[in-house]
Amino acid sequence: VAMASLELELTCSVCRDVFSQAHPLPCGHSLCPACVREAWSRPAEGRSGFVCPQCQEERGEVPCDCCPADAGQGEPALALKTCLRCEVSLCADHLQPHLDRPAFSSHLLVDPLGDLSHRRCPEHGEILRYYCAEDRLYVCGDCLLEGGHAQHNVKALRQVEEELKALLGKADEKLKDGEKVLAEFENIDSTAADSLKRDDSQVARLGSDLQLQVQNLVLALRDITRKEREQLLERVKEDCSRVREDMSQTLSIQHYLASLLAETDPFLLMLLADLNSPLFVPDPISLDRKHILEDVEHKYRDFITAALRCLTELKRELCECRLWGRALTSPLTLDPNTAHPLLSISHDLRSAVRVHQRLPLTAHPERFDHWPQVLTVQTFSSGTHYWELEAEGFWDIGVCYRSIGRKGKEGNAFGINKVSWSLTQQHDRKLAAWHNRRKTRLSHQMAGNRVGVAVDYGAGTITFSEVGASGSLTHLHTFTVTFSQPL
Repeated sequence: VAMASLELELTCSVCRDVFSQAHPLPCGHSLCPACVREAWSRPAEGRSGFVCPQCQEERGEVPCDCCPADAGQGEPALALKTCLRCEVSLCADHLQPHLDRPAFSSHLLVDPLGDLSHRRCPEHGEILRYYCAEDRLYVCGDCLLEGGHAQHNVKALRQVEEELKALLGKADEKLKDGEKVLAEFENIDSTAADSLKRDDSQVARLGSDLQLQVQNLVLALRDITRKEREQLLERVKEDCSRVREDMSQTLSIQHYLASLLAETDPFLLMLLADLNSPLFVPDPISLDRKHILEDVEHKYRDFITAALRCLTELKRELCECRLWGRALTSPLTLDPNTAHPLLSISHDLRSAVRVHQRLPLTAHPERFDHWPQVLTVQTFSSGTHYWELEAEGFWDIGVCYRSIGRKGKEGNAFGINKVSWSLTQQHDRKLAAWHNRRKTRLSHQMAGNRVGVAVDYGAGTITFSEVGASGSLTHLHTFTVTFSQPL
């Protein structure tokens, strides 16, 4: 009989499943945790408070225990709170002393309860004022005195309430952060479309440039062959003209000889001495086009150089395309376990601020203990990525292997070793790129405070750029390296 009674007590009034932990309601029904959550998430139509799924009694409509119940006075006022210490439900008027007098400050006030019997310890009859986290049970003061929950994590209901409120606040913040992340990714389509237009424009411009280079090459080759042909024809014409002149002169001499042969005076034959001059014979027309091929080869080299310049410029622009950060790369979060004690990390783990006093942080093997630096949680070992950062004052933005040293001064700063590449802005706003102790001074001075970082793991490039007010990118520096570890 006792077992049957216990099983009845531990049977959910809604789903009829047997549960290990009863959740009694003010109306007396007991539900399993799943049905309680379901009832809380779906309030009954036309009801403002929690409604028991079994009896449809709405929580909160409880009369005041201190108001007179005389027939002439009408119905008692509805209670606003129930005091678990006094074990009474109070309306607004009778609740005021609990709110005003210091003697009642320790009394726990809850939403109105119609029947306090379900809030009493079944063994001692005392009001349940504590919660045992280990046994997941509500207990009374006598339960604690008996020692059944010794060494357990027992909390007062007020403390549990405060912790639940704090947990709810964290849940709200998490939901807001999730909404921000969703909003960022919901913009992917529009951002991708805009980037696609920019890419199409860049490719079209490259095509136009290449077509212009090809046209220039074809025109140059045509010009070379045309000039060569014109020069050859001019030379042929000159040679033919000289041959005709020579033939005309020879024909005149021939007539002159015919007239001399009719003479009998040998003295006149001495006039034939000028016939020994040779006849003009033009040089053969040369078909050697060596110099033409040299000109063609020169023009071809110019064309290849110009085409490669166009391709290189397009690749650089594509490598710095802002689409990468918004369409392909997840937001970064900072790892507080790596943060130096002089860095204050924001609650959302998205920003870091240098502080003057060391923060009381616990020791951690991954924490930087000399240089005020912090790493991200995320690592990348493939693909193309892009991020934009806002940085003010004296800052150092780096990309490094996860294996960078954390302890001590020697060789653990960004850019002062073989495993990190960084861009630094000093107090005078001068920029410098660092890697393996080698400093490259940059002539550009940033007008704003937004920095774009593009990483192409496969190509082995890290590109830093300034992001202008209109979103345009100004190239600052590019590192080229063969990556061997996650970044």
